[in-house]
Amino acid sequence: MLSPLTAIWMFGFGCVQGAIPAPYSARLSGLDDATIAWSDAWNDEFDQQGAIVTGSLMVYDTETDLPLEHIEVEIRSGWQGAYLIPSEAVQLVGYPEASVDPTDEDAIRQACTDANGNFMSDPEWCAWYWDTESQQFYQVGGQYIATSSNYAPNLMYGQTNNRGLLEFYIYVDQMPRIGGSTEQSYGSISFGASIGVDDTSWSIRTADAE
Repeated sequence: MLSPLTAIWMFGFGCVQGAIPAPYSARLSGLDDATIAWSDAWNDEFDQQGAIVTGSLMVYDTETDLPLEHIEVEIRSGWQGAYLIPSEAVQLVGYPEASVDPTDEDAIRQACTDANGNFMSDPEWCAWYWDTESQQFYQVGGQYIATSSNYAPNLMYGQTNNRGLLEFYIYVDQMPRIGGSTEQSYGSISFGASIGVDDTSWSIRTADAE
């Protein structure tokens, strides 16, 4: 579970510069379904609490069995509470000199919000994320940070690297509830990816949904 300290913003529209269409012989190797731990306390939209899931898609040529680079890939999230983040937006960072305990969510909110409850990126450590499972901090690049917007990207275009891979993150801010807004049972979130000549899909669910 991540305790994020500020909102995420990214560009998710248009074609990717330098990317090329997939040839007819290209195929897309997708992701397995994932299960995440979840709590009803984290399930408010834009509450700055959630989970990050890493993703990696591969494009290869069926005629040569070799990976294909620079292939444009479209990724879609089927739920408004799950956002797509490019890998270059996130990097691992060392332990920051925070003025509060990073595991104390109430203290973080008090230190990193203004009088209206909006998250601030000053002090700098407020824009970092503490992963309570790996005990690791994540830092989101400045061009992807927006403390004044609740922009939630569910469409992303990327291109494969020299290994035929497109790596990205999924930030799950909210899971869909089953049986009404007061229930603590959750459905799954569907995702899809396409290279034009092939496509794939996968889902994220909570442990109680299995």
